[in-house]
Amino acid sequence: MTVDDAAETVFSGKRIMIVEDEILLALDLELMLKDEGVEVLGPVGNIAQALDLLSHHSPDAVILDMNLGGKSSAPIVAELMQGDIPFVVTSGYSETYADIPAASEVPFVRKPYVMPELLGVLRSILSATTRG
Repeated sequence: MTVDDAAETVFSGKRIMIVEDEILLALDLELMLKDEGVEVLGPVGNIAQALDLLSHHSPDAVILDMNLGGKSSAPIVAELMQGDIPFVVTSGYSETYADIPAASEVPFVRKPYVMPELLGVLRSILSATTRG
């Protein structure tokens, strides 16, 4: 099995939600994930849109910007944790969780993304959920 085959088995058919307020970054993420065989939910750029999408869909994982339009993503984190939905936190700021202490154990990827790093983190959280 090649690395590409391994990625395909992890990502194919998975539903990953993008919560990102920087539209160009969100669209770039969407294209990258679709290239990996992912069904993308969103992207959405604010807390209300994210909570609404979560009320209608159950993603396999979420890429969550820590700061949406100057507001903490804490309400989204609470919903994800309550629903036991794995997620990765992203930010252009430092890796601090002062506003979202519940997310302190969640993987963090600094923006701008290094796509292989983000894919590796997603692969890891999806594999962990698959194993149960």
